[in-house]
Amino acid sequence: MKNYRKYSAALMSLLIAAATTAPAFTAYADNDGANEEAAVTTTVENEDEASEETETVEEEAEEPEEIESGDYTYIVENGTATIIKYNEQSEEIVIPDTIDGITVTGIGGSAFSQKNLKKITLPATITDIAEGNPFAALLFLEEIIIDEANESYVTSDGILYTKDMKTLLCYPMMKKGDKFTIPDSVETLGIASVYSTPLKEITLGSNIKTLNRHCFSFNENLEKVDMSNVTLTDIPPMCFAECRALTDVTFSNSIINIDLGAFMNCAALENITLPENLDYIGQSAFQGTSVTKVIIPPSVTKINYSAFGYDEKENLIPGTVIIGEVGTAAEVYATDTDSDYDVQNDFTFVSMEVYQKQQEYEALDRRFSGFYEYALVDGEGMITICNVVDEVVEVPAEIDGVKITSIYYNAFLSCGSKTIILPETIKTIDENAFPEHLEHLTIPGGCTEIKGEEPFLFYPNLQSITVTEGDGAYSSQDGVLYNKDKSLLIAYPAMKLDEEFTVPDSVKEIAKSGFNYNINLKKVEFTSIETLGEYAFEGCTALEEVILGDKLKKVDRNAFLGCYNMMSIRVPASVDEIGGYAFGYDYDEELANDIMTNMETYAELGEEVIMPYSLIEGFKMYVEKDSLAHQYAKDCGIEVVLDTVYIGGKNVDKGFIGVVLGAVAAVILLIAGIFTGKKIKAGKKEKAAEKRKADAAEKIKAKKEAEEKAENSEEYESIIEKEEASDENE
Repeated sequence: MKNYRKYSAALMSLLIAAATTAPAFTAYADNDGANEEAAVTTTVENEDEASEETETVEEEAEEPEEIESGDYTYIVENGTATIIKYNEQSEEIVIPDTIDGITVTGIGGSAFSQKNLKKITLPATITDIAEGNPFAALLFLEEIIIDEANESYVTSDGILYTKDMKTLLCYPMMKKGDKFTIPDSVETLGIASVYSTPLKEITLGSNIKTLNRHCFSFNENLEKVDMSNVTLTDIPPMCFAECRALTDVTFSNSIINIDLGAFMNCAALENITLPENLDYIGQSAFQGTSVTKVIIPPSVTKINYSAFGYDEKENLIPGTVIIGEVGTAAEVYATDTDSDYDVQNDFTFVSMEVYQKQQEYEALDRRFSGFYEYALVDGEGMITICNVVDEVVEVPAEIDGVKITSIYYNAFLSCGSKTIILPETIKTIDENAFPEHLEHLTIPGGCTEIKGEEPFLFYPNLQSITVTEGDGAYSSQDGVLYNKDKSLLIAYPAMKLDEEFTVPDSVKEIAKSGFNYNINLKKVEFTSIETLGEYAFEGCTALEEVILGDKLKKVDRNAFLGCYNMMSIRVPASVDEIGGYAFGYDYDEELANDIMTNMETYAELGEEVIMPYSLIEGFKMYVEKDSLAHQYAKDCGIEVVLDTVYIGGKNVDKGFIGVVLGAVAAVILLIAGIFTGKKIKAGKKEKAAEKRKADAAEKIKAKKEAEEKAENSEEYESIIEKEEASDENE
C-alpha cells in the first residue's frame, strides 16, 4: 500500500533544510556559512591564508621599520610606538611609557609569545592592545596590572578589561582560583579572553551579549558553564573547544546559533539540553564529545557536517541517536550525505513522540504475568505488553487481582492475534496500541478516551471496529467507529469490504484520516456533513464517486489525495473553506525524484510548489459559478463544469434541462387545452340536463300543488255540508 504521507514527509524534511538555508551536506553554501562548510583544520588554514593575504596587501604599502631597543622591539606609527616583541625572559616586567623618547601606546599581537611572565604592568599611555589577546601565549601569567591613570583599560583582581568594564580582554592563564563569575557589567568577551585557565566553573553575567572565538577554549579543568541568564544569541567558533573535563553546560534560550567547533573535543560532555529557540548548529560543533543521544529542537533548520556523532578523528560513533520532530532538520541529519567529504550519516532517528513514550514507559511500575506485562497506575492496571499469539484474544478484566482499566502505547505490537476483544473494564486506550495485522477490534462501551488525532491510521487489514453498549464516549454501526451521538465519524476501517457507503444523517464531521487507505470503497454519499477533515479519504484508490451534500462548509487539506480513480466531483456552493490539494491530486513519484535531483531549485519556489503531488489527468469539478470551489479549480488548473444540476446520479446541463422543460411544458399545455375543450362541452351538456331536470321538477311541483288544492276544496265543501245539516236538525 502506497503511504503518501511517509513519502511526502521524507522528501519535505530534506526540502525544509534546503529552503531555509544552504543544505548541510552538499557543495552549495551561503556566503555567511562558507567558512563553516570546511573542516576545522581547513578553517584554521584559511584563517592563516587570510592573514597572509592581509600581510601581502600591507606589504604593498611601506612597512614600518622594526626597531630593537633594549628588551623590546617596536615599530613607530603616527608618531607613537607599538611594542611587537619582548626579547628577554623574566617573570615580571613593567612596560615603559616611552622608548627612545617615543610614547608607547600599543601592544602587538605577538609581543609576548612563549614567555615565562607571571606578572605584567602596563603604563597609562597604552591605548591599543591588539585584537586576539596578545597575552594568551603567556602560559604562566598570574596577574595584569595597569596604571590607574590609563583612560582606555582597567584591571580588576588582575583581570584586564576595557575602561568601562564592558569588555573582558584577558583572564590570566595561571590566575589562582577555580571559579569565576563574570561581572554583570561585561557585555563582550574578547578573542581567547578566558583561554587555557585552571578554572573549573564559569558563570556568565546577565548582560553578556557577545562572545568571540576561542574565548573559553582549552580550559582543560573546566567542568561547568552556566549561560542561563545571558541575552546571548551566538556561541562563536571554537568557543569551548578542547575543554576536555566539561560535563555541565546550561544554555540560555536566547541562543539561536552554535557555530563551528564550538564544543569540539569536549570529551567528557555526555548530555546537553539545547536551547529551545536554536536555529543553526555549525560544522563539528559537538565533534569529539561523548554525546551519543541528543534532542534537536524543532526550531533548528540547519545542522552542518559532523556536528554530532563523530569522534576526534571524524569517524562515525556507532549507536548515536538523533531525537526530534518528524520532517525537521533532525531527521535529515540522521541519514544525510555529503559528497564533498564522502560521508554518509548512519544515525538512528527517533521521533519526539516515541522518545517521550520510551521515557514514560521506563518510569512505569511494571510487572509480568503470563502473556502480559502490566503496570500499576493509581492502584489500577494498564496493559503494557501482550504476547498472545492465538487468532483471537480476549483480554482479561483482571490480572493478579488487579483491575485492568487502560491500554498503553504499542501494547499489542508483539501480539499475533487478528481479533482483539477488550474487557468492559477498559476506560482509556493509548494511540498506536494495536498491531498492523489487526482485523477485528471490540471496544467496551464504557471506554471514555481513545488517544491520538488519528487513532487507527495505517491499519491496512482492519475490517471492523465494534463498540459494545455502555455510557462511554464511543459507538459503532456496521463496523464503523463514531463518537457517542454519531455526530463525528472517527474511523472507517481500511479493509472494510463494502463498495458503497451512505454516511448516517446524524454525522456532521469526518475526522482526520477518517476513511484513509480503504481499498474497497467505490461510492460514498453524505448529505448532512459540514466538515471533511484533512486526509479524510487519502489513498482510497478504488473510490470513484462521492456525493457531497449542500450542508458542507469545509474541506480540509489533502482530503481526497491519491483518489486517482475519482475523475470528477460536484462541490456545492455552500463550501466556504478548501485546504491545499483537497481535490484532484495524486502523489507523483517522477516529480518527487526530480525534486530530489534539483532540490535547491525547488527549495527556492516555496512549499506550495515543491510538494510532490500532481493533478490527476482528466479530473474535473462541477461547481457553481464564482463559488469558492470555482476559484479553487481555476487556481489549480482543474477543468471546471458550470451550470449543471445533479439528477438521478448524473450531472445534467441546466440549458438542456431548460429545453426539456420547455418541451414538456408545451406538451402539458396542449394536453391541458384538449382536456379544457372537452370539459367546456361537458359543462354545457351538464347545464342543459340540469335545466331539463329543473323544468320537470317545476312541472311536478305545480301538479302536486294543484292536486293538493283540489283535495283541500273537496274537504271544505264536505265540512260546510255537515255544518248545514247540523243546523237544520237543531
